[in-house]
Amino acid sequence: MAAKEKKPGVLGALVPVIVLTLAAAGGGALVGRQIVSATRAAEDKALANPDAKAAAAPVAPARALKELTPVVTNLASPDGAWIRLQTALVFDKTDAPAMDLLAPKVGEDVLAFVRTLTLEQIQGASGLEALRDDLNERARLRSDGKVRELLIETLVVR
Repeated sequence: MAAKEKKPGVLGALVPVIVLTLAAAGGGALVGRQIVSATRAAEDKALANPDAKAAAAPVAPARALKELTPVVTNLASPDGAWIRLQTALVFDKTDAPAMDLLAPKVGEDVLAFVRTLTLEQIQGASGLEALRDDLNERARLRSDGKVRELLIETLVVR
């Protein structure tokens, strides 16, 4: 008589799944407890010595914002396409007197650059990011690094 081959049943497939699930749950619980205990220890340490946190944190320079005159001009291509671009400069407050003189020059640079753009160059998220990067680079060069960032507040193309 030939021996019958035993086929694995549902129970044979279910046992490894249950074992692995329990192992994963146990490992997750263990890691979770370690994270909670480390977080509580850090909170207790911070509450016990609040001055240490204030002393350890570096003081960032105060920043200011100067809005530039909006730029309204035509694009290089296509004919009849217009752009309105409103920007602002972010700079350290210690450079405020210089910004009064530099802001009009940066605004002129923005106008000159925008007039060379085509509609295809500023379309989409990557086009907007490239425009922002180019304007930031021009503002930093014009201001000898005093401008931290040039923000695009509004951009309308018609």
